[in-house]
Amino acid sequence: MSFIYTPVNLSSSAIQGVLPVPSGGTASTSLTLNNVLLGNNTGALLKVAPGASGNILTSDGTTWASTTPSAAGGGFTAMTLISSSGTFTIPTGKTTLKVTIVGAGGGGGSVGGGLGYAGNAGGNTTLSSGTQTISTITGGGGGGGQGCEPNSVTYGGSGGTASGGTVNSRGNPGNAGDRGAGSSLGGANGGSSMFGGGAQMTGGSGNAGGNYGGGGAGGRATSAGNFAAGGGGGGTAISYLTNVTPGNTLTITIGAGGTGYVSGVWDGGNGSAGIVIIEY
Repeated sequence: MSFIYTPVNLSSSAIQGVLPVPSGGTASTSLTLNNVLLGNNTGALLKVAPGASGNILTSDGTTWASTTPSAAGGGFTAMTLISSSGTFTIPTGKTTLKVTIVGAGGGGGSVGGGLGYAGNAGGNTTLSSGTQTISTITGGGGGGGQGCEPNSVTYGGSGGTASGGTVNSRGNPGNAGDRGAGSSLGGANGGSSMFGGGAQMTGGSGNAGGNYGGGGAGGRATSAGNFAAGGGGGGTAISYLTNVTPGNTLTITIGAGGTGYVSGVWDGGNGSAGIVIIEY
């Protein structure tokens, strides 16, 4: 098999005009300084100017252009704290949300008249479907602390559980109540949530739990030396919601803090209410 080559004479006397692309040329008389050259089949090379400072070369799937880079992705730029039950409307342009759901703290127990009285459990905080369909996410409320009767030991309220989140964290339990003849100690501490500290013991009625989801402290000692247990902290669930639709709504229920038992002597402290935090 034989091939026939037709060489191009590149001597200055043989070249007339612009060397075309099929002959190995650019089909251009000059190339603009610092432009990027793009192939164009057999036509003259295309050129992309640098554009503004900081621009990058970007493909649209067909060709290339000098464009301003997008803002760095992956982060959130706004946060909403929701402390009342209701609905949340997904903001314009937002399709991913990070949600944190915190249950309410339990109330502290109390003692009076030689009897112990338990505080009330905190309420569950939930994020559920509105016009946007999601699986329900729950931060459970902490349990109420028990009261302490003579010659007995009682238990702090259990920490609230959590469900439906990517991360589900249980609240800390309240401290136990105990006896100690002639003691002047206050009631036992409340348990902490991920956000709210448990109330510290006091010399009288129990202090309220800290925001958000902290358990209330138990009431102080009686003359018999008994002191009541603290309420448990609320549980916390954290999750990412992806592919949500702007303008759709989510339903929010905020758990109420458990009330400490009111004995009329040294009352248990109230637990703190829950909260929903939405980042976008």
